[in-house]
Amino acid sequence: MKKKVISILLTAVLATGMAACGSNSNTASNSANNTADNAQNTAETSTESTGSADSAEKPVLTVGMEGTYAPYTYHDENGTLTGFEVDMANAIGEKMGYDVQFVETEWDSITAALDAGNFDVVMNQVTITDERKEKFDFSTPYIYSKPVLIVAADNTDINSFEDINGKKAAEGLTSNFSDIARSYGAEIVGQDKFALAMECVLSGEADCAINDELTYAYWKQQKGGEDSTKIVAESDNVNSSAIMVKKGNDELIEKLNSAIDELLADGTVKEISEKYFGMDVSQP
Repeated sequence: MKKKVISILLTAVLATGMAACGSNSNTASNSANNTADNAQNTAETSTESTGSADSAEKPVLTVGMEGTYAPYTYHDENGTLTGFEVDMANAIGEKMGYDVQFVETEWDSITAALDAGNFDVVMNQVTITDERKEKFDFSTPYIYSKPVLIVAADNTDINSFEDINGKKAAEGLTSNFSDIARSYGAEIVGQDKFALAMECVLSGEADCAINDELTYAYWKQQKGGEDSTKIVAESDNVNSSAIMVKKGNDELIEKLNSAIDELLADGTVKEISEKYFGMDVSQP
C-alpha cells in the first residue's frame, strides 16, 4: 500500500516555529504512556484505506514517528502525515505485503514507547549509534548524512566544534546531536523540534545547534534561503540512519532488510530521496 503524498509546502515546516522557543517536551515515561493510550486513534487518522477486499487480512506494521520533523515526517497543509520516512514506510510495507499504520509520539519518548511495545518499529531518521545498538536492532541503512554546527549569521565566537565548550546548544534531549554537543562541553537547551531549535539560536536563548545537514538545508530552503544562520563546521563522520526495532524480532528485521534491499536496487529509495531532498541520500 503506497499513499499519495501531497507536495511539500512552506507552512508544513514553519508551523511549529510559532511556539515558544523554550518549550520542552514531556518526560519520556509520561509520553510513552500517552502514546499507548492514543495509539489506536493516531493510527486511524494517519493511514488511508487501500479499499481492497483483502486489506483486513494483511499483517500490519505499526511505525512510530514524530510527525513534526520535516522533511522526514510532518503534516502537510491539510493535516495529512507525509514525508520521506512516510513514503519509505509505505514502500517497505508494500514490498513486505503489510498494511502500514503510523503512531505519532514525541522524539524524547520514542525509544521508551518502542521498548513498551506501542509500535513495531521507529522510522524517524534514526541514526545508528553504539548506545542504541546495545538495546535495539537496526535494519539496513538507507539514509547517510553529516552533522553540522549551526550558529546565527552574526555570531563570531563559534567557528568550530571545540568553540562550543561552555556554550548553549539547542538539541533534543535524547538525540545523537545532543551527545555530540555534550562531548564538546556544551550545555543543552532542550528542544526536540528543529524549527524551534533554530528559533532558540536566532533569539539568543541558545548559542548554536548541531543537526543533520539535510534537515538544515531543507529548513533554509523553506525559509527562502535567507542568511539569518550559517554553518561554521561539519563533522567528518558520516551518520547512517535506519529502522529501529526492539531486540529479538529477527524475522521482522529479515523482512525489512529484504524490502529495503529491493527498494535500493530498483531505484525507489533514490526516487523518494530526490523528491524530498533534491539528491540521493541513500549512498554514503
